[in-house]
Amino acid sequence: MHYKTLLRSLVPVLFVSFVAWPACQKNEFEDPELAERTSEFAFPLFSTTLNLKDLMLKVLSDSLSNDTILVNPDGTMTLYYSGKVAEKPATDIFKDFAGGLFPLTDTVSYGPIDNLPGVSVSRADLSKGTIYFGIFNGSQDTLTGHIRIPQMTKDGNVFVYPFVASPGANNATPIPVAGYILQSNNNVLEFIYEAYKPTGERVKVEIAPGFPGIFVQFENLEFSYLQGYWANQRYELIRDTIEIDINQTNLVGDVYIKNPQVTMRIANSWGFPTRGVVKYLSFIGRNGEEIPLTSSVFVDSAVDFNYPSFALGEVGQTKFTDITLDETNSNIAQIFNSQPTRLIYEVDGISNAQNDQSIVGFLTDSSNISLNMRVELLLEGSARNFGAEQTLDLNFGGLTDLDTSKLESVEFKIVSENGSPISSNLQLYFLDEAGVAVDSLFDNGAQFIIRAAPVNSEGAAIGITRTEHFVTMPAARFERVRQTKQAYLSTAFTTAQDGAVSVRLLASDNVTVKMGIKAKMRFQ
Repeated sequence: MHYKTLLRSLVPVLFVSFVAWPACQKNEFEDPELAERTSEFAFPLFSTTLNLKDLMLKVLSDSLSNDTILVNPDGTMTLYYSGKVAEKPATDIFKDFAGGLFPLTDTVSYGPIDNLPGVSVSRADLSKGTIYFGIFNGSQDTLTGHIRIPQMTKDGNVFVYPFVASPGANNATPIPVAGYILQSNNNVLEFIYEAYKPTGERVKVEIAPGFPGIFVQFENLEFSYLQGYWANQRYELIRDTIEIDINQTNLVGDVYIKNPQVTMRIANSWGFPTRGVVKYLSFIGRNGEEIPLTSSVFVDSAVDFNYPSFALGEVGQTKFTDITLDETNSNIAQIFNSQPTRLIYEVDGISNAQNDQSIVGFLTDSSNISLNMRVELLLEGSARNFGAEQTLDLNFGGLTDLDTSKLESVEFKIVSENGSPISSNLQLYFLDEAGVAVDSLFDNGAQFIIRAAPVNSEGAAIGITRTEHFVTMPAARFERVRQTKQAYLSTAFTTAQDGAVSVRLLASDNVTVKMGIKAKMRFQ
Protein backbone atom coordinates (compact mmCIF):
# COMPACT_ATOMS: atom_id res chain seq x y z
CA MET A 1 0.00 0.00 0.00
CA HIS A 2 1.60 3.26 -1.06
CA TYR A 3 1.06 6.18 1.22
CA LYS A 4 1.54 9.81 0.17
CA THR A 5 2.83 12.47 2.52
CA LEU A 6 1.06 15.81 2.61
CA LEU A 7 3.87 17.61 0.80
CA ARG A 8 5.02 14.86 -1.57
CA SER A 9 6.63 15.98 -4.81
CA LEU A 10 5.02 19.44 -4.97
CA VAL A 11 8.05 21.18 -6.42
CA PRO A 12 8.99 18.67 -9.15
CA VAL A 13 5.39 18.40 -10.29
CA LEU A 14 5.19 22.16 -10.27
CA PHE A 15 8.27 22.39 -12.48
CA VAL A 16 7.02 19.76 -14.92
CA SER A 17 3.65 21.47 -15.11
CA PHE A 18 5.36 24.76 -16.00
CA VAL A 19 7.39 23.20 -18.79
CA ALA A 20 4.46 21.31 -20.28
CA TRP A 21 1.74 23.92 -19.58
CA PRO A 22 -0.14 24.43 -22.85
CA ALA A 23 -1.08 28.08 -22.30
CA CYS A 24 2.31 29.61 -21.54
CA GLN A 25 2.22 33.38 -21.43
CA LYS A 26 4.92 35.86 -22.37
CA ASN A 27 5.77 38.56 -19.86
CA GLU A 28 9.14 40.26 -19.33
CA PHE A 29 10.66 37.68 -21.65
CA GLU A 30 8.88 38.97 -24.78
CA ASP A 31 11.00 38.75 -27.91
CA PRO A 32 12.47 42.20 -28.53
CA GLU A 33 12.46 43.80 -31.95
CA LEU A 34 16.11 43.53 -32.77
CA ALA A 35 17.82 46.09 -34.96
CA GLU A 36 20.52 45.03 -37.34
CA ARG A 37 23.66 43.84 -35.53
CA THR A 38 21.82 43.42 -32.19
CA SER A 39 24.07 41.24 -30.02
CA GLU A 40 21.47 39.73 -27.66
CA PHE A 41 18.48 37.46 -28.28
CA ALA A 42 15.89 36.78 -25.57
CA PHE A 43 13.62 33.77 -25.67
CA PRO A 44 10.79 33.04 -23.23
CA LEU A 45 10.60 29.41 -22.09
CA PHE A 46 7.49 29.56 -19.96
CA SER A 47 5.34 31.74 -17.71
CA THR A 48 2.37 30.35 -15.84
CA THR A 49 0.40 30.60 -12.63
CA LEU A 50 -1.03 27.60 -10.85
CA ASN A 51 -2.82 27.36 -7.53
CA LEU A 52 -1.88 24.79 -4.95
CA LYS A 53 -5.10 22.81 -5.39
CA ASP A 54 -4.28 22.20 -9.08
CA LEU A 55 -0.75 21.10 -8.17
CA MET A 56 -2.00 18.66 -5.57
CA LEU A 57 -4.56 17.21 -7.97
CA LYS A 58 -1.82 16.69 -10.52
CA VAL A 59 0.26 14.86 -7.93
CA LEU A 60 -2.67 12.57 -7.29
CA SER A 61 -3.52 11.94 -10.95
CA ASP A 62 0.10 11.02 -11.62
CA SER A 63 0.32 8.70 -8.64
CA LEU A 64 -2.33 6.19 -9.82
CA SER A 65 -3.41 5.72 -6.21
CA ASN A 66 -6.60 5.96 -4.23
CA ASP A 67 -5.85 9.50 -3.08
CA THR A 68 -8.50 12.18 -2.91
CA ILE A 69 -8.22 15.89 -2.11
CA LEU A 70 -11.13 17.58 -0.36
CA VAL A 71 -11.27 21.36 -0.08
CA ASN A 72 -12.78 22.29 3.28
CA PRO A 73 -15.09 25.29 3.79
CA ASP A 74 -12.24 27.34 5.28
CA GLY A 75 -10.06 26.76 2.20
CA THR A 76 -7.83 24.16 3.84
CA MET A 77 -7.35 20.86 2.08
CA THR A 78 -7.54 17.32 3.41
CA LEU A 79 -5.77 14.42 1.74
CA TYR A 80 -7.48 11.06 1.98
CA TYR A 81 -5.77 7.81 1.13
CA SER A 82 -7.77 4.63 1.21
CA GLY A 83 -7.10 1.10 0.08
CA LYS A 84 -8.29 -2.43 0.76
CA VAL A 85 -5.72 -4.05 2.97
CA ALA A 86 -6.89 -7.65 3.36
CA GLU A 87 -9.97 -9.81 3.42
CA LYS A 88 -10.96 -13.23 4.69
CA PRO A 89 -13.74 -15.10 2.84
CA ALA A 90 -15.84 -17.49 4.88
CA THR A 91 -14.86 -20.29 2.51
CA ASP A 92 -11.25 -20.01 3.77
CA ILE A 93 -12.32 -20.68 7.34
CA PHE A 94 -14.87 -23.41 6.55
CA LYS A 95 -13.30 -25.00 3.49
CA ASP A 96 -13.51 -28.49 5.06
CA PHE A 97 -17.28 -28.30 5.20
CA ALA A 98 -19.14 -31.64 5.18
CA GLY A 99 -16.93 -34.51 4.32
CA GLY A 100 -16.34 -38.01 5.59
CA LEU A 101 -17.70 -41.53 5.43
CA PHE A 102 -20.92 -42.69 7.15
CA PRO A 103 -21.43 -46.47 7.60
CA LEU A 104 -25.13 -47.33 7.86
CA THR A 105 -25.01 -49.72 10.80
CA ASP A 106 -28.75 -50.17 10.83
CA THR A 107 -31.74 -49.51 8.61
CA VAL A 108 -31.98 -46.16 10.38
CA SER A 109 -28.61 -44.48 10.97
CA TYR A 110 -27.52 -41.00 11.89
CA GLY A 111 -24.73 -38.67 10.88
CA PRO A 112 -23.94 -34.98 11.39
CA ILE A 113 -24.69 -32.43 8.71
CA ASP A 114 -21.18 -31.29 9.44
CA ASN A 115 -18.50 -31.61 12.07
CA LEU A 116 -17.20 -28.04 11.98
CA PRO A 117 -15.70 -27.28 15.41
CA GLY A 118 -18.16 -25.36 17.54
CA VAL A 119 -20.81 -25.15 14.81
CA SER A 120 -24.24 -26.77 14.90
CA VAL A 121 -25.69 -26.51 11.39
CA SER A 122 -29.47 -26.31 11.00
CA ARG A 123 -29.51 -25.57 7.27
CA ALA A 124 -27.04 -25.90 4.41
CA ASP A 125 -27.88 -24.98 0.81
CA LEU A 126 -25.51 -26.99 -1.35
CA SER A 127 -24.04 -25.48 -4.50
CA LYS A 128 -21.49 -28.14 -5.39
CA GLY A 129 -20.34 -31.62 -4.43
CA THR A 130 -21.16 -35.29 -4.63
CA ILE A 131 -22.76 -37.95 -2.46
CA TYR A 132 -21.58 -41.54 -2.89
CA PHE A 133 -23.46 -44.69 -1.94
CA GLY A 134 -21.24 -47.72 -1.60
CA ILE A 135 -23.23 -50.99 -1.46
CA PHE A 136 -21.49 -54.28 -0.65
CA ASN A 137 -23.93 -57.21 -0.79
CA GLY A 138 -22.47 -60.23 0.99
CA SER A 139 -25.61 -62.33 0.64
CA GLN A 140 -26.52 -64.86 -2.03
CA ASP A 141 -29.63 -62.92 -3.07
CA THR A 142 -30.16 -59.92 -5.30
CA LEU A 143 -31.36 -57.11 -3.07
CA THR A 144 -33.57 -54.23 -4.15
CA GLY A 145 -34.45 -51.15 -2.16
CA HIS A 146 -33.89 -47.45 -1.65
CA ILE A 147 -32.08 -45.02 0.66
CA ARG A 148 -33.92 -41.97 1.94
CA ILE A 149 -32.56 -38.86 3.68
CA PRO A 150 -35.57 -36.93 5.07
CA GLN A 151 -33.50 -33.86 5.92
CA MET A 152 -32.22 -33.54 2.33
CA THR A 153 -34.63 -32.00 -0.16
CA LYS A 154 -34.69 -30.39 -3.58
CA ASP A 155 -37.61 -28.34 -4.84
CA GLY A 156 -39.55 -29.66 -1.83
CA ASN A 157 -38.91 -33.33 -2.64
CA VAL A 158 -37.12 -35.59 -0.18
CA PHE A 159 -33.94 -37.23 -1.46
CA VAL A 160 -34.46 -40.93 -2.37
CA TYR A 161 -31.87 -43.23 -3.97
CA PRO A 162 -33.17 -46.57 -5.39
CA PHE A 163 -30.71 -49.42 -5.77
CA VAL A 164 -30.33 -52.99 -6.96
CA ALA A 165 -27.44 -54.99 -5.48
CA SER A 166 -26.47 -58.30 -7.00
CA PRO A 167 -24.83 -60.99 -4.83
CA GLY A 168 -21.26 -59.99 -4.08
CA ALA A 169 -21.90 -56.47 -5.49
CA ASN A 170 -19.19 -53.95 -4.74
CA ASN A 171 -19.98 -50.55 -6.19
CA ALA A 172 -20.16 -46.85 -5.35
CA THR A 173 -22.47 -44.53 -7.25
CA PRO A 174 -21.75 -40.74 -7.33
CA ILE A 175 -24.72 -38.35 -7.32
CA PRO A 176 -24.35 -34.53 -7.72
CA VAL A 177 -25.96 -32.65 -4.83
CA ALA A 178 -26.01 -29.08 -6.16
CA GLY A 179 -29.40 -27.54 -5.44
CA TYR A 180 -30.20 -29.74 -2.47
CA ILE A 181 -30.94 -28.28 0.98
CA LEU A 182 -29.94 -29.99 4.22
CA GLN A 183 -32.17 -29.03 7.15
CA SER A 184 -32.13 -30.30 10.73
CA ASN A 185 -32.82 -28.82 14.13
CA ASN A 186 -29.90 -30.64 15.73
CA ASN A 187 -27.20 -30.89 13.01
CA VAL A 188 -28.21 -34.51 12.36
CA LEU A 189 -29.08 -36.31 9.12
CA GLU A 190 -31.09 -39.55 9.08
CA PHE A 191 -30.09 -42.26 6.60
CA ILE A 192 -33.04 -44.67 6.25
CA TYR A 193 -32.84 -47.61 3.90
CA GLU A 194 -35.06 -50.50 2.98
CA ALA A 195 -33.63 -53.61 1.31
CA TYR A 196 -35.63 -56.65 0.22
CA LYS A 197 -34.90 -60.16 -0.96
CA PRO A 198 -36.75 -61.44 -4.02
CA THR A 199 -39.21 -63.08 -1.59
CA GLY A 200 -40.14 -59.65 -0.21
CA GLU A 201 -38.33 -60.21 3.08
CA ARG A 202 -36.81 -57.02 4.44
CA VAL A 203 -33.16 -57.42 5.48
CA LYS A 204 -30.05 -55.54 6.45
CA VAL A 205 -27.34 -55.14 3.85
CA GLU A 206 -24.10 -56.59 5.20
CA ILE A 207 -20.70 -57.46 3.82
CA ALA A 208 -20.56 -60.24 6.35
CA PRO A 209 -22.70 -60.99 9.39
CA GLY A 210 -22.40 -58.08 11.79
CA PHE A 211 -20.54 -55.79 9.32
CA PRO A 212 -22.56 -53.03 7.57
CA GLY A 213 -22.65 -53.19 3.78
CA ILE A 214 -23.84 -49.64 2.94
CA PHE A 215 -21.65 -46.55 3.24
CA VAL A 216 -22.47 -42.93 2.48
CA GLN A 217 -19.80 -40.38 1.68
CA PHE A 218 -19.99 -36.65 0.91
CA GLU A 219 -17.15 -35.16 -1.11
CA ASN A 220 -16.13 -31.63 -2.13
CA LEU A 221 -19.28 -30.04 -0.78
CA GLU A 222 -19.70 -26.32 -1.15
CA PHE A 223 -22.59 -24.26 0.12
CA SER A 224 -24.34 -21.11 -0.97
CA TYR A 225 -25.91 -20.66 2.44
CA LEU A 226 -25.15 -22.05 5.89
CA GLN A 227 -27.27 -21.47 9.00
CA GLY A 228 -26.91 -22.59 12.58
CA TYR A 229 -25.27 -21.85 15.91
CA TRP A 230 -21.68 -20.76 16.23
CA ALA A 231 -20.13 -21.37 19.63
CA ASN A 232 -17.02 -19.72 21.05
CA GLN A 233 -14.15 -20.71 18.75
CA ARG A 234 -10.87 -18.99 17.89
CA TYR A 235 -9.36 -19.08 14.40
CA GLU A 236 -6.76 -17.28 12.36
CA LEU A 237 -8.36 -14.34 10.59
CA ILE A 238 -5.89 -12.01 8.84
CA ARG A 239 -2.10 -11.76 8.61
CA ASP A 240 -0.31 -9.31 6.35
CA THR A 241 2.64 -6.99 5.83
CA ILE A 242 1.96 -3.66 4.14
CA GLU A 243 4.69 -1.62 2.50
CA ILE A 244 4.43 2.12 3.17
CA ASP A 245 6.30 4.80 1.20
CA ILE A 246 6.05 8.27 2.69
CA ASN A 247 9.17 9.94 1.32
CA GLN A 248 8.85 8.35 -2.17
CA THR A 249 12.59 9.04 -2.69
CA ASN A 250 16.03 8.00 -1.54
CA LEU A 251 16.77 11.48 -0.26
CA VAL A 252 17.04 12.25 3.43
CA GLY A 253 14.39 14.55 4.83
CA ASP A 254 12.19 15.17 7.81
CA VAL A 255 8.46 15.78 7.73
CA TYR A 256 6.10 16.48 10.59
CA ILE A 257 2.40 15.85 10.07
CA LYS A 258 0.03 17.58 12.43
CA ASN A 259 -2.53 15.21 13.97
CA PRO A 260 -2.76 12.41 11.37
CA GLN A 261 -5.92 10.33 11.60
CA VAL A 262 -6.28 6.71 10.54
CA THR A 263 -9.63 4.99 10.24
CA MET A 264 -9.68 1.20 10.10
CA ARG A 265 -12.95 0.03 8.56
CA ILE A 266 -14.00 -3.59 9.02
CA ALA A 267 -16.65 -4.67 6.50
CA ASN A 268 -18.33 -7.83 7.78
CA SER A 269 -20.96 -9.99 6.09
CA TRP A 270 -20.50 -12.98 8.40
CA GLY A 271 -23.86 -13.43 10.10
CA PHE A 272 -22.72 -14.17 13.65
CA PRO A 273 -20.78 -12.27 16.34
CA THR A 274 -17.05 -12.07 15.65
CA ARG A 275 -14.43 -10.50 17.86
CA GLY A 276 -11.15 -9.41 16.35
CA VAL A 277 -8.13 -10.00 18.58
CA VAL A 278 -4.99 -8.06 17.66
CA LYS A 279 -2.11 -10.48 18.17
CA TYR A 280 0.49 -8.23 16.59
CA LEU A 281 0.40 -4.72 15.14
CA SER A 282 3.62 -2.77 14.68
CA PHE A 283 5.11 -0.25 12.29
CA ILE A 284 8.71 -0.37 11.12
CA GLY A 285 10.36 3.08 11.01
CA ARG A 286 12.70 4.26 8.28
CA ASN A 287 15.73 3.38 10.44
CA GLY A 288 14.46 -0.14 11.04
CA GLU A 289 13.09 0.53 14.50
CA GLU A 290 9.88 -1.21 15.53
CA ILE A 291 7.07 1.01 16.84
CA PRO A 292 4.14 -0.97 18.26
CA LEU A 293 0.74 0.68 17.93
CA THR A 294 -0.76 1.44 21.32
CA SER A 295 -4.32 2.66 21.64
CA SER A 296 -7.08 2.94 24.19
CA VAL A 297 -9.55 2.00 21.42
CA PHE A 298 -8.70 -1.71 21.72
CA VAL A 299 -9.92 -3.16 25.01
CA ASP A 300 -7.63 -6.08 25.90
CA SER A 301 -6.31 -5.90 22.31
CA ALA A 302 -9.76 -6.77 20.95
CA VAL A 303 -12.71 -5.18 19.20
CA ASP A 304 -16.16 -6.64 18.44
CA PHE A 305 -17.24 -6.36 14.80
CA ASN A 306 -20.72 -5.28 13.83
CA TYR A 307 -22.47 -8.08 11.91
CA PRO A 308 -25.68 -8.66 9.93
CA SER A 309 -28.41 -10.26 12.02
CA PHE A 310 -30.47 -13.28 11.00
CA ALA A 311 -33.21 -12.22 13.43
CA LEU A 312 -33.47 -8.82 11.72
CA GLY A 313 -33.59 -10.30 8.21
CA GLU A 314 -30.16 -8.97 7.24
CA VAL A 315 -28.90 -12.00 5.30
CA GLY A 316 -26.65 -10.79 2.49
CA GLN A 317 -26.01 -7.40 4.07
CA THR A 318 -22.64 -5.98 5.14
CA LYS A 319 -22.09 -4.21 8.43
CA PHE A 320 -19.24 -1.80 9.12
CA THR A 321 -17.10 -1.14 12.16
CA ASP A 322 -14.97 2.01 12.12
CA ILE A 323 -11.98 2.35 14.43
CA THR A 324 -10.49 5.84 14.42
CA LEU A 325 -6.95 6.35 15.65
CA ASP A 326 -5.64 9.86 16.31
CA GLU A 327 -3.34 11.66 18.69
CA THR A 328 -5.96 11.61 21.46
CA ASN A 329 -6.29 7.83 21.68
CA SER A 330 -3.09 6.37 20.25
CA ASN A 331 0.54 6.96 19.34
CA ILE A 332 -0.34 7.19 15.62
CA ALA A 333 1.17 10.69 15.34
CA GLN A 334 4.52 9.43 16.61
CA ILE A 335 4.31 6.54 14.17
CA PHE A 336 3.59 8.59 11.06
CA ASN A 337 6.14 11.22 11.93
CA SER A 338 8.78 8.49 12.07
CA GLN A 339 8.12 7.97 8.34
CA PRO A 340 7.30 4.25 8.66
CA THR A 341 8.15 1.88 5.84
CA ARG A 342 6.06 -1.16 6.81
CA LEU A 343 3.00 -2.18 8.78
CA ILE A 344 3.00 -5.73 10.13
CA TYR A 345 -0.14 -7.10 11.73
CA GLU A 346 -1.88 -10.32 12.69
CA VAL A 347 -5.50 -10.58 13.79
CA ASP A 348 -7.36 -13.64 15.07
CA GLY A 349 -11.13 -14.05 15.18
CA ILE A 350 -13.33 -15.38 17.97
CA SER A 351 -16.85 -16.41 17.05
CA ASN A 352 -19.65 -15.72 19.55
CA ALA A 353 -17.29 -14.55 22.29
CA GLN A 354 -20.26 -14.18 24.67
CA ASN A 355 -21.53 -17.73 24.01
CA ASP A 356 -25.03 -16.44 23.43
CA GLN A 357 -26.94 -19.60 22.46
CA SER A 358 -29.99 -17.64 21.36
CA ILE A 359 -28.22 -16.22 18.30
CA VAL A 360 -28.96 -17.90 14.98
CA GLY A 361 -25.99 -17.34 12.70
CA PHE A 362 -25.42 -17.71 8.98
CA LEU A 363 -22.87 -17.58 6.19
CA THR A 364 -23.27 -17.24 2.44
CA ASP A 365 -20.76 -18.23 -0.22
CA SER A 366 -19.90 -14.54 -0.60
CA SER A 367 -19.57 -13.76 3.11
CA ASN A 368 -16.24 -12.22 4.06
CA ILE A 369 -14.52 -9.92 6.49
CA SER A 370 -12.37 -7.22 4.91
CA LEU A 371 -10.15 -4.62 6.48
CA ASN A 372 -9.79 -1.24 4.78
CA MET A 373 -7.59 1.57 5.99
CA ARG A 374 -8.15 5.27 5.35
CA VAL A 375 -5.54 7.86 6.18
CA GLU A 376 -6.79 11.41 6.66
CA LEU A 377 -4.25 14.21 6.63
CA LEU A 378 -5.12 17.86 6.94
CA LEU A 379 -2.51 19.50 4.74
CA GLU A 380 -0.97 21.22 7.71
CA GLY A 381 2.48 20.47 9.02
CA SER A 382 6.13 21.18 8.46
CA ALA A 383 8.97 19.78 6.40
CA ARG A 384 12.70 20.38 6.17
CA ASN A 385 14.85 19.27 3.24
CA PHE A 386 12.19 16.85 2.12
CA GLY A 387 13.31 15.35 -1.15
CA ALA A 388 11.68 14.39 -4.41
CA GLU A 389 12.95 13.62 -7.90
CA GLN A 390 11.40 13.48 -11.33
CA THR A 391 12.43 13.09 -14.98
CA LEU A 392 10.90 15.57 -17.45
CA ASP A 393 10.98 16.26 -21.19
CA LEU A 394 12.84 19.26 -22.61
CA ASN A 395 12.51 21.21 -25.86
CA PHE A 396 14.85 24.10 -26.61
CA GLY A 397 13.08 24.90 -29.85
CA GLY A 398 14.95 27.38 -32.06
CA LEU A 399 17.92 27.54 -29.70
CA THR A 400 19.09 24.20 -31.08
CA ASP A 401 19.83 25.90 -34.44
CA LEU A 402 21.95 28.83 -33.20
CA ASP A 403 25.51 29.15 -34.49
CA THR A 404 27.36 28.46 -31.26
CA SER A 405 30.68 29.59 -32.80
CA LYS A 406 29.40 33.15 -32.32
CA LEU A 407 27.69 32.46 -29.00
CA GLU A 408 29.48 33.96 -25.99
CA SER A 409 27.12 32.78 -23.25
CA VAL A 410 23.59 31.83 -22.32
CA GLU A 411 21.83 33.21 -19.28
CA PHE A 412 18.82 31.54 -17.70
CA LYS A 413 16.55 33.82 -15.69
CA ILE A 414 14.12 32.28 -13.18
CA VAL A 415 11.47 34.46 -11.54
CA SER A 416 9.05 33.18 -8.90
CA GLU A 417 6.13 34.95 -7.25
CA ASN A 418 5.13 32.62 -4.44
CA GLY A 419 1.90 32.91 -2.48
CA SER A 420 2.33 29.53 -0.75
CA PRO A 421 4.21 28.74 2.48
CA ILE A 422 6.68 26.42 0.71
CA SER A 423 10.20 27.21 -0.42
CA SER A 424 12.50 25.00 -2.42
CA ASN A 425 16.01 24.52 -3.70
CA LEU A 426 16.58 22.47 -6.80
CA GLN A 427 19.10 21.09 -9.22
CA LEU A 428 18.43 20.21 -12.85
CA TYR A 429 20.53 17.56 -14.62
CA PHE A 430 20.45 17.44 -18.43
CA LEU A 431 20.33 13.84 -19.69
CA ASP A 432 21.57 12.32 -22.93
CA GLU A 433 19.65 9.62 -24.82
CA ALA A 434 21.16 6.95 -22.54
CA GLY A 435 19.86 8.75 -19.45
CA VAL A 436 23.33 9.88 -18.39
CA ALA A 437 23.76 13.41 -17.04
CA VAL A 438 25.88 15.52 -19.39
CA ASP A 439 25.63 18.72 -17.34
CA SER A 440 23.61 20.47 -14.65
CA LEU A 441 21.92 23.85 -14.36
CA PHE A 442 23.93 24.90 -11.30
CA ASP A 443 27.68 24.44 -10.89
CA ASN A 444 27.75 24.18 -7.11
CA GLY A 445 24.82 21.93 -6.25
CA ALA A 446 21.18 22.79 -5.63
CA GLN A 447 20.31 26.47 -5.30
CA PHE A 448 17.62 28.21 -3.27
CA ILE A 449 15.11 29.21 -5.97
CA ILE A 450 11.58 29.65 -4.65
CA ARG A 451 11.15 31.39 -1.31
CA ALA A 452 8.08 30.83 0.84
CA ALA A 453 5.48 33.52 1.36
CA PRO A 454 5.22 35.01 4.85
CA VAL A 455 2.77 33.26 7.18
CA ASN A 456 0.54 34.44 9.99
CA SER A 457 0.21 32.96 13.48
CA GLU A 458 -2.04 30.19 12.13
CA GLY A 459 0.51 29.11 9.52
CA ALA A 460 -1.43 30.46 6.53
CA ALA A 461 0.40 32.37 3.79
CA ILE A 462 -0.04 36.15 3.74
CA GLY A 463 1.37 38.11 0.84
CA ILE A 464 3.64 37.13 -2.02
CA THR A 465 7.40 36.63 -2.07
CA ARG A 466 9.20 37.42 -5.35
CA THR A 467 12.60 35.97 -6.13
CA GLU A 468 14.86 36.25 -9.18
CA HIS A 469 17.73 33.96 -10.02
CA PHE A 470 20.22 34.14 -12.88
CA VAL A 471 22.29 31.25 -14.14
CA THR A 472 25.00 31.90 -16.74
CA MET A 473 26.18 29.05 -18.92
CA PRO A 474 29.17 29.22 -21.27
CA ALA A 475 28.65 28.42 -24.93
CA ALA A 476 30.65 25.18 -24.71
CA ARG A 477 28.35 23.85 -21.99
CA PHE A 478 25.22 25.04 -23.74
CA GLU A 479 26.28 23.21 -26.90
CA ARG A 480 25.88 19.95 -24.95
CA VAL A 481 22.79 21.02 -23.05
CA ARG A 482 20.69 22.21 -25.97
CA GLN A 483 20.84 18.77 -27.63
CA THR A 484 19.28 17.01 -24.62
CA LYS A 485 15.64 15.97 -24.64
CA GLN A 486 15.21 15.14 -20.96
CA ALA A 487 16.26 16.48 -17.59
CA TYR A 488 16.34 14.99 -14.10
CA LEU A 489 15.00 17.33 -11.45
CA SER A 490 16.11 16.86 -7.85
CA THR A 491 14.50 19.04 -5.20
CA ALA A 492 14.40 19.47 -1.46
CA PHE A 493 11.64 21.69 -0.15
CA THR A 494 11.04 23.27 3.23
CA THR A 495 8.05 24.98 4.78
CA ALA A 496 8.19 28.55 6.07
CA GLN A 497 10.79 29.62 8.62
CA ASP A 498 13.08 26.75 7.72
CA GLY A 499 10.48 24.17 8.72
CA ALA A 500 10.29 25.50 12.27
CA VAL A 501 6.54 26.15 12.21
CA SER A 502 3.50 24.20 11.09
CA VAL A 503 1.87 25.73 8.02
CA ARG A 504 -1.51 25.41 6.33
CA LEU A 505 -1.77 24.68 2.64
CA LEU A 506 -4.81 26.44 1.23
CA ALA A 507 -6.55 25.73 -2.06
CA SER A 508 -6.18 29.41 -2.95
CA ASP A 509 -2.38 29.43 -2.50
CA ASN A 510 -0.64 29.94 -5.83
CA VAL A 511 2.79 30.28 -7.40
CA THR A 512 3.81 32.07 -10.59
CA VAL A 513 7.08 30.96 -12.17
CA LYS A 514 8.70 32.37 -15.29
CA MET A 515 11.83 31.27 -17.05
CA GLY A 516 13.66 32.64 -20.06
CA ILE A 517 16.98 32.39 -21.86
CA LYS A 518 19.10 35.27 -23.12
CA ALA A 519 21.72 34.41 -25.73
CA LYS A 520 24.68 36.79 -26.25
CA MET A 521 26.19 36.73 -29.75
CA ARG A 522 29.45 38.10 -31.22
CA PHE A 523 29.43 39.84 -34.61
CA GLN A 524 32.56 40.67 -36.60
